[in-house]
Amino acid sequence: MRLSPGFLLKFFAAAAVLFALWSFAGVGDAYGRAIIALSRPLIEILTNCEVGEVRSVDNGLSIDIRRTDPSDGKVHQRTIPLQPREVFSGIVPFLALMLATSGLSAASRAAATATGVGVLFVFHVGLMLIGPFLTGLPQAHLAPETIRGIVKPVINVVYGFYGLVGYAALPFLLWFWLGTRRYRAEPSS
Repeated sequence: MRLSPGFLLKFFAAAAVLFALWSFAGVGDAYGRAIIALSRPLIEILTNCEVGEVRSVDNGLSIDIRRTDPSDGKVHQRTIPLQPREVFSGIVPFLALMLATSGLSAASRAAATATGVGVLFVFHVGLMLIGPFLTGLPQAHLAPETIRGIVKPVINVVYGFYGLVGYAALPFLLWFWLGTRRYRAEPSS
């Protein structure tokens, strides 16, 4: 596939419209709420933390995470500030790239787009599963030196890498694989 000025114009136009819908029409926050809803039971199983109230705030969403200490029954609560407009926004360039890509039949474009959005959705759920660890609640029972020396660095690296890949690289890799390779019709001989 050769990138042309027409492709770039279509991409930027689609990205502008999608970004406006994502940021100003509430689509990003709605998507974030869908991710949280699907992640909630998995978070509770994997982290022994309960997902409480999810509130809209000026810059996104706020999620209450609670954990009951088994030793004394005391409930500990932390809040995760989530900015779905930024954290999950990799979906916007992916969709814009798929809309701008020529040479795909409607069925191929729909299949490639659905596959890519599905992969991004699963990736974003995975990112939410890491969120409670950033509060320190799931690992609160560990020794402080273990938390400082091992757990915190691992969480920071995993979350940073996972976020960067999902935010920046994954949408473009998916588009390259799905939009320019996987669903591209083979030329007839």
